[in-house]
Amino acid sequence: MEFHPLIQKALTEDLKITSFTEIQREAIPAIFNGENVIGISETGSGKTLSYVLPLLNQIVGSPKRPTKVLIITPTKELSEQILAVVKKTARHTTLLSMSLYGGKSFNEQTLDLRKGIHVLVACPGRLKDHIEKETVDLSGVEYLVLDEADQLMDMGFLPAVTEAIKACANRKQTLLFSATLSEEVQGLVKDFLPESKLIELHNTKPKEAITETFCPISAELKYPFLRFLLKQKKMKAALIFTRTKEEAQALGQALKNDQYNVETLQGDMTTHQRKKALDALRLKKASLLVATDVVARGIDIPHVAHVINWNPPESLESYVHRIGRTARHENSGEAITLYTPEELYQLEKIFVDRTFTPTKLKEFNYQLKLSKKEIKIF
Repeated sequence: MEFHPLIQKALTEDLKITSFTEIQREAIPAIFNGENVIGISETGSGKTLSYVLPLLNQIVGSPKRPTKVLIITPTKELSEQILAVVKKTARHTTLLSMSLYGGKSFNEQTLDLRKGIHVLVACPGRLKDHIEKETVDLSGVEYLVLDEADQLMDMGFLPAVTEAIKACANRKQTLLFSATLSEEVQGLVKDFLPESKLIELHNTKPKEAITETFCPISAELKYPFLRFLLKQKKMKAALIFTRTKEEAQALGQALKNDQYNVETLQGDMTTHQRKKALDALRLKKASLLVATDVVARGIDIPHVAHVINWNPPESLESYVHRIGRTARHENSGEAITLYTPEELYQLEKIFVDRTFTPTKLKEFNYQLKLSKKEIKIF
């Protein structure tokens, strides 16, 4: 398995890859061989490079028209992250790439598409708009990738994805990557990838490199306890997950008022605001990011050492994805879940098939009395 010298240069000098992950070792040769591939692997396992490397290798030196590679992904944040990997991999080549999602000028995107592009990373909604207005031509797409396919289905994108797949009628190869092989994803496979190689490395358990801690705490002491954790653990890069947008906004503002270097990210924010918040943590301009599950999937910020669940998530799958934001690229990490007596039921519900041990930290004063002014209930 040899890469084009310009791809190999990026691999060595820019990506600094010295060894492949398990999904990469399995998927790259299969993609090189022209097989349709279904890659099922846990978050953080290196799925993006497992298809970006062989596909870019296939199209080095090709003309920019028509578009050769289409990558469909569910969120703006993931599309930007994938695009960054594509650009880094293609740095020494003449390959051009762009992302396509809502919140940006449709007309500007149309002009960029007209100039010609080798690789298009798109969210389904905006891609569907361009297909229907005939401002994008997918008839020359040879390689189609559906990334985070389970999330695409969960978010109701099946009609838009189906339309995009049909627009790529002349494709040579279809690749599907997902963290889970849900019923909806199996339906997609049955309809569009009947002849394909299944690479299933999925693990529903959190990574062994992640230390999990579960902390019972009263509602009125939750915020002081969070501040205690941030100080005691000396957290320099942490993601704090809330269940609702309102909680994210309130908690982010409270931390900001207390002089923490914090950003907030939730679904009601504009594309620019969300990108700015994510980049702040990624570029180490912020040490904390308070977010909803909008960033629980696929987002890769290698230096995040801690994930805090302000409250238990809705499902075990959501929990695994949330805490998978730490311990990236062979690093270790810690995930801490806070829960009140009222939230214990939710935690027990999602851990029905596994146990968790409540942990009380002796350094914290659980008898702390707060004034009415100090009590913050979110």
